[in-house]
Amino acid sequence: MKLEELPLLDIFNSLRSRHGLPLGVEEYLVVVRSLEAGFGISNKQELEQLCCMLWAKSEEDNRLIRRLFREMWWPKSEREDKSTKPNTYNSPIDEQSLLDEQSSDLETPGITPEPVQAVQAVRSSHKSRETKRPRYMLLTEYFPVTKRQMKQCWRYLRRPVRQGVATELDIEATVAKIGREGILLQAVMMPPRTNRTDLVLLIDQEGSMVPFHDLSRQLVETAERGGRLRTSNVFYFHDYPDEYLYRHPAMLDAKAVSEVLEEIGERAAVLIISDAGAARGNFDQERVDNTKAWIEQLQQSVRYYAWLNPMPSECWRQTTAGEIARFVPMFEMSPQGMNAAISVLRGRYIVVKELDESLCF
Repeated sequence: MKLEELPLLDIFNSLRSRHGLPLGVEEYLVVVRSLEAGFGISNKQELEQLCCMLWAKSEEDNRLIRRLFREMWWPKSEREDKSTKPNTYNSPIDEQSLLDEQSSDLETPGITPEPVQAVQAVRSSHKSRETKRPRYMLLTEYFPVTKRQMKQCWRYLRRPVRQGVATELDIEATVAKIGREGILLQAVMMPPRTNRTDLVLLIDQEGSMVPFHDLSRQLVETAERGGRLRTSNVFYFHDYPDEYLYRHPAMLDAKAVSEVLEEIGERAAVLIISDAGAARGNFDQERVDNTKAWIEQLQQSVRYYAWLNPMPSECWRQTTAGEIARFVPMFEMSPQGMNAAISVLRGRYIVVKELDESLCF
């Protein structure tokens, strides 16, 4: 199957790149598999409803998908007819009229409507799958952790505290008050829970981390926009923090490490993102010593810290990363590794089996 024949690719890319919907490869493949199984191929309305059910997460997303179908797929004449006809999505559908509509679409001379082309492309690919070599395409979401998974992980980083105006009903206190007074005169209210977690991201830049810059940017973006944290601060360094941390990824706006540690507070959660030398497969004893000295300084200021390594754990052996992992709770950048790092930042006890022995954090 050629790239231009991939079903629904134009609408899918528009939803992701232009409108920012959190869709990945898995969501696209679900629709393709549904088409292969025979769903959504009876007519154009059914195909549109299939995409809305599998891709829309809100009523706004649902309206956006239907609008893109009208703008990008429906022929101009049909768009004019649809704008004058009442909405029939929730009304009973006559099977014979659908069959007549589908057959008329297939028999129309000239260019075939694109929804039919998409279905035909899926069917032809399904029939010739065993005889043709598979083709692959690289999407921007091809990361070990997707945006959606990142947002889900950040939401587990919570330290809820009740504060503010009392707006929630305290059921236990209200029941106890009724038992004492024998009548309900006024309910007992309590403040809502709010997340009091302060997150500090320390990101290694340049050098061997250049291939992972996009991944680091997604971590920052999802933490700031979807993490539901009280505060999130981002600082950058190269290899290891020496005297300064930088607020800008181009190593600008320097701030002393000691000053940063004084400001973030003891209960802040510090997450370090670095390959720790594993990307190049080298061992640098100087980097190990300097990193250890910096971690000891960090331990004096904060209680919760963890390390995310974008390189797989099997690549840490015989490298600087393998040595650093012996005194820092280090996890590979994967959904399981990120969940484990979040657990450490919440103060949970994690047993990590990496390298040649068990490391307990």
